[in-house]
Amino acid sequence: MILTLTLNPCIDKTIYLDELEVGSYNRVKSTREDLSGKGLNVSIVLTNLSEDTLCMGFNFKNNGHLLESYLDSHHVKYDFITADGAIRTNIKLFDSSCQVMTEINEAGPLVPKAFVDQLLADLESALNHADILVLSGSIPPGVPTDIYQSIIRTANKKHVRTVLDAAGEPLLLGLKEKPFLIKPNTLEFEQAFQKEIESGMSAPEIAAQAVSSGIPYVCLTMGADGAMLVDREHAYQAKPLSLIPKGLTGAGDSMAAGLCYAMQNGLDGRDMLRYAMACAGGSIRQEGTLLARRQDIEELLPLVQIDTLQ
Repeated sequence: MILTLTLNPCIDKTIYLDELEVGSYNRVKSTREDLSGKGLNVSIVLTNLSEDTLCMGFNFKNNGHLLESYLDSHHVKYDFITADGAIRTNIKLFDSSCQVMTEINEAGPLVPKAFVDQLLADLESALNHADILVLSGSIPPGVPTDIYQSIIRTANKKHVRTVLDAAGEPLLLGLKEKPFLIKPNTLEFEQAFQKEIESGMSAPEIAAQAVSSGIPYVCLTMGADGAMLVDREHAYQAKPLSLIPKGLTGAGDSMAAGLCYAMQNGLDGRDMLRYAMACAGGSIRQEGTLLARRQDIEELLPLVQIDTLQ
């Protein structure tokens, strides 16, 4: 089973504009609202691929029924700790002229320590039945920034492979426990490995160094430049698929789902990256935060081009 953890779910309000003019009047072409959260997105894509997955994390009383109804409609299993407050709303401004998304994200409601302790206890029990654990997304107020580090430590003791997709201090602290795979984007990679970059090392060299330190896989997502995956013996780079994007939110989570699917089915690093790109592409061509379906992924898999790096 593949567990996903979402500590800070959200409602994504995507606003489509012909062109975003900062500090000026903007006319909206269309809008849509979608329930979202990085771990939730991973589980939805995995469910679309017929993988056994379970969503865990926090839900919130004021509008939490929306999240549960959403997951029910996608036939995704979940087991949440419900705290006081409301699921946050994130604004996504999509500039159609240049295909760029600008995000304005709320912090989320405060989560008391008792709820954090209960979640950790439930998660430790669930790890006894898991093969892979995905830790992704932001951390709401009240939750310690080392929570991913603590969870990875527990998962490692139980021989559960962890996928860490986070930013800032949660990522830096999580790296200390040697997750099985990390999936930073270019900005997160630069923040995490700033000293190495300043020393003149290239991205493949830095990724190879991280692998040598005990992190078996590093997947670097590079937007319009595709993605890179480095393991103990290989370094691969995937070229971006030629697609017309309709919604960028959820593409990175879909990549994580593709990586997990390949890991769960015993595929090698090249096919891990291939599935990651196909899943991301399948979501990019959906509006809002709609996510890749099996037919999208199967259609795009043969189109993914992967080069072996020296």
